[in-house]
Amino acid sequence: MDQIVFIDANIFLEIILKDKKNEECKKFLKRIIDGEILGITSDFIVFTCLLQIQHKTKDLNKMKDFIIFINSIFGLKIMRSSLSNLIKTINFMQEYKLDFDDALVISCMRSNNINKLISLDKDFDKVRFIKREEP
Repeated sequence: MDQIVFIDANIFLEIILKDKKNEECKKFLKRIIDGEILGITSDFIVFTCLLQIQHKTKDLNKMKDFIIFINSIFGLKIMRSSLSNLIKTINFMQEYKLDFDDALVISCMRSNNINKLISLDKDFDKVRFIKREEP
């Protein structure tokens, strides 16, 4: 397995909220389960997804289902952000005019030497050392 990718919140949300790109995102996650690629995300992404699910659905069972879903993705690694990541995040916010969420993704990726991001968010395209792909 030579491909390592960071996975943004919108990939998981597409599936759990059954949005337009739901099927493409499922196919992508299957590649992680099948061991074709190593998928990494952060605990902050998981928290963001839970907050979005709560906000959009008000359904606590859907929140529980999301946790079970994330736990079932064999091969998905969830990293924890460090305090040094948070300092770098603020620097990326300034440098690239990103919001906190996106800048934290960049910081986590940079600190783990990951340059490929799976995301539907085009804001990442302005970060020169990130290669964003859609599922």
